[in-house]
Amino acid sequence: MTVTKTQLADAYSAVLTKEFSDDWDRNFSRKDASRLLESLWPVVSDLALKDTKKKTPGSVPLGHLGRIKMRYKPATKARKGTNPFTGEPATFKAKPATLQPRFTPAKGLKDEAGKYFKKKMK
Repeated sequence: MTVTKTQLADAYSAVLTKEFSDDWDRNFSRKDASRLLESLWPVVSDLALKDTKKKTPGSVPLGHLGRIKMRYKPATKARKGTNPFTGEPATFKAKPATLQPRFTPAKGLKDEAGKYFKKKMK
């Protein structure tokens, strides 16, 4: 099942209301939770892209969920090769250097996935 953004906002609003309603004297709506999620992503992306001029940029921990790390891929030069289907010579284009985000799940998330899998496979 794929979770939609609305379902995620509903789940967050329920948790926020449960955890913080007594402290802040308010219930959190779907709109509040959606605004929280929207404000979270720029912070995480800015932190992940910080110090990306280095060959090995830093990483951003996301609590029990995991860690986001930016991976540097160097540029490649144009090269010659052969088309595996026809055997004709071909030229492969050069690619610029890029940064690619990578997600590494935390131990807690891996353990929960294992428990879920074992329960489903019984």
